[in-house]
Amino acid sequence: MPNVTTNIGTISKGATDLARDAAYVAVGLGVLGYQRAQVHRVELQNRLSQDLALDQHLGGVRHGVAKGIRQIDDLTESAVRFVETTLQPLEQRLPSPVNQVTAKAREQAREVRTQIRDRVRAA
Repeated sequence: MPNVTTNIGTISKGATDLARDAAYVAVGLGVLGYQRAQVHRVELQNRLSQDLALDQHLGGVRHGVAKGIRQIDDLTESAVRFVETTLQPLEQRLPSPVNQVTAKAREQAREVRTQIRDRVRAA
């Protein structure tokens, strides 16, 4: 009988050692998985902060472009008013058919300007 007890003790010790080794492996894998998740988290945070910085920069660029477009539009409006007020006295002296042609040209220029404004606003 001592042989059976020794075999049971050996089997029991072997099972215990195997369970302990399995627990160590499970804990080790858990630690490695956690560390890997932390690395991915840090990489993701870095990407997001870069994307945020890029979005802020693009927002500044968009604002600058919009401001420039408004300034160009204002300058164009001033130039159109100047030309119209300068040409108006001359148009009154022109014959009626020529006066109609200049009025039509001014109307078409306003229409083109309106279309340009609409397209710029849509973009």
